[in-house]
Amino acid sequence: MIHHRYSKVLLTVLLLHQIVFWIGCGQVEEGEPAFAQSESPEALSAATETSEEPGPIEPKEPEVDQVVSATVSELKLFTVSGVVKSIEPDLSRARIHHEEIPDYMKEMTMPFNIGNTNEWASIQADDTISFLLHVTDGRSWIDGVEKLSAEVPSLDELSKTAPWRRVREVEPLMIGDMLPDYPMTNQLSKPISFEQYRGKALAITFIYTRCPLPDFCPKMNKQFLDAQQKLKALQDGPDNWQLLSISFDPVNDTPERLKFYASAYQYDPEKWSFATGAMIEIDALTEQFGLMFYRSENTVMDWDHNLRTVLVDPKGKIQEIFIGNTWNTDELVEKMVKLARGQDLAQPDYE
Repeated sequence: MIHHRYSKVLLTVLLLHQIVFWIGCGQVEEGEPAFAQSESPEALSAATETSEEPGPIEPKEPEVDQVVSATVSELKLFTVSGVVKSIEPDLSRARIHHEEIPDYMKEMTMPFNIGNTNEWASIQADDTISFLLHVTDGRSWIDGVEKLSAEVPSLDELSKTAPWRRVREVEPLMIGDMLPDYPMTNQLSKPISFEQYRGKALAITFIYTRCPLPDFCPKMNKQFLDAQQKLKALQDGPDNWQLLSISFDPVNDTPERLKFYASAYQYDPEKWSFATGAMIEIDALTEQFGLMFYRSENTVMDWDHNLRTVLVDPKGKIQEIFIGNTWNTDELVEKMVKLARGQDLAQPDYE
């Protein structure tokens, strides 16, 4: 009787063990291919032989033509200053402790991809530099590198860098006034003046290349670029027009820097010039249009300033003064076309 009872217990244990074994065989271990439940050993062997372990995906730099084809809307351009901490031996990267980039990046130390290695011939660790930071959807790099001097400015330079400047008295210019002539130097190191643009519709705006605020100088440049493209694309449009961006920071915005800066905005040197001049001339010109600029108390690098954009007809008469940055490119193009065709902006358009 006892033997029979133990036999039943033993049979029950064996059945439970078999059930557990069957359940275990039907489960898929974590990481095991799902086809192991249903595939035959031959199929499993074939699948194992043909399957390959995926390797790491290497990041690829965008092709050169991809970078060149980046549109203006995709490109962000910042003027930055900082201190070089280290430079890669192959000049591929530099670690720089940079200032805060408003609305983009806090002050920090980080590596930057070097765009033009020729600019780094005389740059070394602990140098204070300024540079242009280019950012697209696919990559970022720096160029336009300039070493900043820590020397005290000479008396000749002091009037251009100190909070005070030597100025001359001038009268405000209004719509209908003739634009007085001013001597300047363009991005090609050639002397220019307003007089040479007689016979053309002329649009003038004022900028400085280190401006970090996207709604100020960079916006003026992008809108001039847009205007340049639209004016050149017009069917049977006039050809007698010119764009002129004038820097009020002649100490830093040398012709060489202006040329490099202009190239970032895809300028056509036949239709769009960048220029600056002696500070006393720039002061007089900007004051006549109500443009004010002065050093910020927090840094010697930046100018606080407002905005002015001026339209001049082929005879040299001031036809429009845009205040601020609320004007749009289509409005500028429409008025430039009218001026180039000899039409006064105050004159009704009966077309």
